Amino acid sequence: MTKLFSPTHRWPTALQEKLRSEVLELLVCDASLSDVLRALTEGIAGLQVGLSCAVLLLDHPVDGAPACLRLGASANLPAFFVSALDGLQVANGNGGCATAAFSAERVIVSDISLHPYWTNYRELATRAGLGACWSQPMLAAGQQVVGVLSVYHRTPQNPHELDLVTLAQLAKLASLAVVQRRAAQQLQESEARFRALAEHTSEAILVHQNTRIVYVNPAAIKLFGAQTAQDLLGTCTTDRIHPDHMAQQLKRLRNIISHRTTMPLVESRFLRLDGTALEVEVQGTTIVFDGQESVHVSIRDITKRKFNEQRLKVAASVFGHALEGILITTVEGIIVEANQAFIRITGYPRDELLGRNPRLLGSGHHDKMFYANFWQSLMQQGQWSGELWNRRKNGEVYVQLQHISAVFDDQGKITHFVALCSDITSRKAQEARLDQLAHFDTLTGLPNRRLKADRLRQAMTQTVRRGLRLALVYIDLDGFKAINDTYGHAAGDHLLVSLAQRMKQVLRNGDTLARIGGDEFAAILVDLEHEQESNPLLQRLLNAASEPVSFGDLTLQVSASLGVTFYPQVQDMTSEDLLNQADHAMYRAKKAGKNQHHVHGQTHILMM
Repeated sequence: MTKLFSPTHRWPTALQEKLRSEVLELLVCDASLSDVLRALTEGIAGLQVGLSCAVLLLDHPVDGAPACLRLGASANLPAFFVSALDGLQVANGNGGCATAAFSAERVIVSDISLHPYWTNYRELATRAGLGACWSQPMLAAGQQVVGVLSVYHRTPQNPHELDLVTLAQLAKLASLAVVQRRAAQQLQESEARFRALAEHTSEAILVHQNTRIVYVNPAAIKLFGAQTAQDLLGTCTTDRIHPDHMAQQLKRLRNIISHRTTMPLVESRFLRLDGTALEVEVQGTTIVFDGQESVHVSIRDITKRKFNEQRLKVAASVFGHALEGILITTVEGIIVEANQAFIRITGYPRDELLGRNPRLLGSGHHDKMFYANFWQSLMQQGQWSGELWNRRKNGEVYVQLQHISAVFDDQGKITHFVALCSDITSRKAQEARLDQLAHFDTLTGLPNRRLKADRLRQAMTQTVRRGLRLALVYIDLDGFKAINDTYGHAAGDHLLVSLAQRMKQVLRNGDTLARIGGDEFAAILVDLEHEQESNPLLQRLLNAASEPVSFGDLTLQVSASLGVTFYPQVQDMTSEDLLNQADHAMYRAKKAGKNQHHVHGQTHILMM
């Protein structure tokens, strides 16, 4: 087949450089992405007679639909063909473009009429007069596909090695345009969101560049006593810092700029335009604002709070160092005071608690009936005690032991509530761990002998009540000791864990698999209409126990002998009686050759 780009027909280098310069100039001039891609595709199509081009951009729909290609720009392609490209689903073999996007590798289709990728689009390509398609994926940083650059030829064509280099360079130019324009758009959207949020927040916000204020929100205008933003814009931030705190703030500013970090919230003192001082909490961080490195400063006026703290200092000392968390609310449930222990437990700063309702701590673990009983006890008896699940500021759910008492005035009217609480999350977790150790096997995580006995007794009661039957299966692994002796306890433990999980998975949701000890297990099969209903479950247990288990380079395999007994029986039976029967039946199965089960009371072994 004749090559398109022989030494006399290769894309002219001068035209390539001119096209590259034009595209880069458009990027520098902040042209839109569509204009840049249009110039690129038209320029590529102009490199040679009969050449067509399309840039398709990768799109990930938000509704979870498969990724597809959206038209960025095209040149010398008929409208019906361009329309078919737009929305092309990314998949292997779904045309050259979609395959390149799927594989992130170049796809050369030298003859569209013969290539399998174009089976579904061959008629469309014939109508468009296209004979070959070369598709190069457009890659961003990290080899992430952002689109595909495709060139089309009127006749079947094979590329020269230098043609492939040129194609890759043009795709890289297209990806540069896409990445840069999307980054610029994201920056604009980010700054727009910043302004929208800042304009409506009650927290004073200013942005400065080299200490010159370039933005203030309405809250900052009010905080500094300005009439308009123009009173502050262009002025120096150091003019707003109280001399006593100048060194503090300049050191923080140097750290912010040099380390590009967010300095922790700190109390400081600023100056209004009229020179009066105000107590503030301030935090700064670096941002990009209007395309330049800037410092974002959040300021909260705490003058009133500081005054109140000073006035209530004596009262606060009464409970400030208590180990228990203390919370005081009005009768309406508005928080008026909280001690340090309560702040430590909840993670909420004091100023974020004051004026709020304790509902902000709600975890969602308690229903409406719980809170109805809670308030009934509190209002009628004047107190409530119990465990309460709450949520810390960081989202962590914890449990606290709480006692709430009502405070009455001289007329016997409730004026406040005082809550004393202790975080008992660790204690509850320890109790849960002890319960786990007491009822579950530490190696396999299965119920242990103790929990098995409890569940068996419950199952026996439910079986009689429902008029059904249950099966107790005693399981002993055949050949397990040889595994331990030959390969060591690590291999044996791995085998036990693997088989325990497999056997558990083959049982039904209501059934129980427990580890009795060593290589012995017990299964409780409940809600059986008749004894034969257990046969499939017994077979599945045998199959699960005999499946090979990989351990490093080793393949471990054992089998199991099952002893089965059913309940209820003619005689009164205890749970221990059933276990003994199943144990004896298991030994019968093992003596009969293993890898089978035996039912108590039967005179022959049931081979599975």
